[in-house]
This record gives sequence, C-alpha cells and structure tokens, in this order.
Amino acid sequence: MQKRTRRPHGLKTKKVSISVSAEDLSVLTSRARRAHGGNVSAVVHEMVDAIRRLEAADALLEMLGGDRVTEGDMQSVRDEVAGARGKSRRGGRAA
Repeated sequence: MQKRTRRPHGLKTKKVSISVSAEDLSVLTSRARRAHGGNVSAVVHEMVDAIRRLEAADALLEMLGGDRVTEGDMQSVRDEVAGARGKSRRGGRAA
C-alpha cells in the first residue's frame, strides 16, 4: 500500500467546490479510500503534485528548446517500456 500523503501542519488551505461526473467521483473516492483513508483532499493534493511535475517538465523542455511531449509520445514510451519488460534475456550475462 502506498504511503499516505500528508500536507505540512499549518499549511493554509482554501475550500473549493467542483463539479465532476459520477464516474470521476467514483475514481476519486476509490483512490481516497485505498490510499488515503478516504481523504479526497489528499487525492487532489496528489493530482496537484503531478501537475507541478508536468509543468516543470514542460518548462525544462522549453528552456532546452525541445518540443512539448504529447500524450501520444508518452504512450509510445509506455508501450516500448512494457514491451521491453516482457522480453526475456537469452544467454544470460555477457562475459
């Protein structure tokens, strides 16, 4: 099981109201129960952390002069990695 995400004590928070589909709410609450003792706010915190990482990666690519990585690009990498995991090595270690 994943470690619970806790925000630092004393962190000022803001209350928000959002509208999500029933299916999305089910995903959020399932994740909250599984990983955060039912705390949906902790799931939102996880999502914000992921967005921060994406924004940082975009900023780095821009700084280095690269193109923005699309979801299609990411899926290609995932597919390649998944294929590499499934392949077995023949012959063992190199001498």
